Amino acid sequence: GPLDRIVYEDADFIAFHDIKPDAELHLLVVPREHYGTIKEMTTAELPMITRMHELGQRLLEERGYTGDMARFGFHRPPFNSIHHLHLHCLGLPFRSYRASIPFTEGVRAWFVPAARLISDLTKALANH
Repeated sequence: GPLDRIVYEDADFIAFHDIKPDAELHLLVVPREHYGTIKEMTTAELPMITRMHELGQRLLEERGYTGDMARFGFHRPPFNSIHHLHLHCLGLPFRSYRASIPFTEGVRAWFVPAARLISDLTKALANH
């Protein structure tokens, strides 16, 4: 069950293996508190999103995935499968070309890299 798939948990976050992995390593980092989708994220959530990203990076680094072999991001609605914020942490390579499509930036607006979301929210904060 899902509990066997947990790789990390603390008071704020839980991380586990995706049940249908699209890459050699595919973890999800989820806040315990309920947040909707990235469309609902404001500058108030910036510290939480930053911590999710840092945790994801650490979990992948510990497993040997760094630099170009690590990808982090969120799906935009309606392409997100569940209405609870979750960060995809992918240790490449992808399992197939088809598996890579939902995680490709720019092809469609459905995948938002974590670094881009953080940078957009940081800019928004600076402009307040």
